[in-house]
Amino acid sequence: MASSSTPSDSQQQQLPGFLRQSKADIHAKFTDLEWQQRNRLLQGTQPVVDASEPPSQWSRLTGDAIKGRNRYLNVEPYAGNRIKLRVAEGANDYINASPIQLGQRKYIATQGPKDTSVGHFYRMLAAEVRSPAVVVMLTQTHESGKEKCFQYYPLTAEESPLVIPEDETAPDGFTGEVTLEAVADDERSRSQLRRLKLQAKDQSGADHETDIRHLLFSGWPDFLIPEGEDRDALIKLIRLSASLNRPESTSTSTETNGSYNSHADSFASTEQDNPRIIHCSAGVGRSGTFIALDFLLSLLHSNQLDGLPEDVDPIADTVDSLRQQRMMMVQGESQYNFLYEVLREQMLARLDGSNAAAGAQS
Repeated sequence: MASSSTPSDSQQQQLPGFLRQSKADIHAKFTDLEWQQRNRLLQGTQPVVDASEPPSQWSRLTGDAIKGRNRYLNVEPYAGNRIKLRVAEGANDYINASPIQLGQRKYIATQGPKDTSVGHFYRMLAAEVRSPAVVVMLTQTHESGKEKCFQYYPLTAEESPLVIPEDETAPDGFTGEVTLEAVADDERSRSQLRRLKLQAKDQSGADHETDIRHLLFSGWPDFLIPEGEDRDALIKLIRLSASLNRPESTSTSTETNGSYNSHADSFASTEQDNPRIIHCSAGVGRSGTFIALDFLLSLLHSNQLDGLPEDVDPIADTVDSLRQQRMMMVQGESQYNFLYEVLREQMLARLDGSNAAAGAQS
């Protein structure tokens, strides 16, 4: 990644308007986004006076059966934009997960599974994602002495396979097991890559098999941003996850083994209609920032950020779109500022490369 040093005047003039904003302008936009979110959440709690009127699009589900499945009481999917588990009629289909779409790129943002929701997680994965599925885990299981995510996959060969028993709350025959096939450390992305295989039997008794590429990145503390070498590693992690999410027909053996395309255009050239499952602990702060960066970098490397009008801010627009699909996405102001910092650094690096190429030809 390019140095975060202050760009020269000529470099500054080449940056698009949204990357030349002052810190005060960026802060003002974050404040506006926060107010919009507060208004949405307030609207979602208002009772429906007229039974003929539809509920607010910001409404959330209520009841003990729902609350018991949430890791945090204040982080919930919107009732109108949530993943519904495929269960028998009348059974609880709730999981704290939201389908996300930005442009042509699809994701599922979800909370870190609880010990009681491991089966729900794999039931969702089997139904919503094609094989090979990509799962990006942006939290450690425990941070500051608190559980942030249950250990929902085999950590070692000795723990494999992980058995998924039938759900007592939805006794419809869904069972399965998750086998660890390989594990490797990827030094460039500072992540652990596990190749897992989910073998499940659904409600009808049909067998399903899904290959899973599980990426664990632990260099991102809750509520904060990656620093130093972890920041550069995050960009490589995003690129790696996009590369692994290619259809099997276009994937190479090196990609499925954990390597990735080093070319900048790998973001834009990778088909992304198969949702990547992205989670941290609550599935909003780190997860939202990761998803925003993946989408924004795909725009940058496909030249869609070139020639934008001065008053267009794709970062603010992206965060607004995310928050309309799942509350609190890109949760803190430091995470919001981080998006501008990374996009500015990536754009400057791209400009340096273009200027160097132009100089070599002259």
